[in-house]
Amino acid sequence: MSDAKNTLHALLDAYLRCPVDAARSELEQALRSYQTDWIRAHAGADAPPLQGTGAGAEAPATARKAIMPKPRFPIASADLEVLKRLADGWPGTTADVTRWAWFENRELVALDPNPAGEGPEMLRLTQLGWAAIGRLPPD
Repeated sequence: MSDAKNTLHALLDAYLRCPVDAARSELEQALRSYQTDWIRAHAGADAPPLQGTGAGAEAPATARKAIMPKPRFPIASADLEVLKRLADGWPGTTADVTRWAWFENRELVALDPNPAGEGPEMLRLTQLGWAAIGRLPPD
């Protein structure tokens, strides 16, 4: 099954010619959910209850959020430091970060308009950017 999965990933990358990790993760998550629902529907009444569905059970915060897989491409340590600074609240702009286009092309950051109304655009971490540094975005 792993060969078929890798083939699908290669086809998506080759024909779309853009990073499609977010779409792939959504497709994989939907497939897992469908498989789980199908198995539960056909398991019958003797199936064990789902975890966390009992009275008073609270799912941990990390389980409630969809876990985004880390990027499969290498990220230089200097680039990781820039991403960590952005995560810590540094208001980096396209003028401050020389490799902002590399980050944007790999869907690690999104560009927001400058709050001053003019000047360089502000960098904001995307879900994949947060996953690259091993953190979850604040709520």
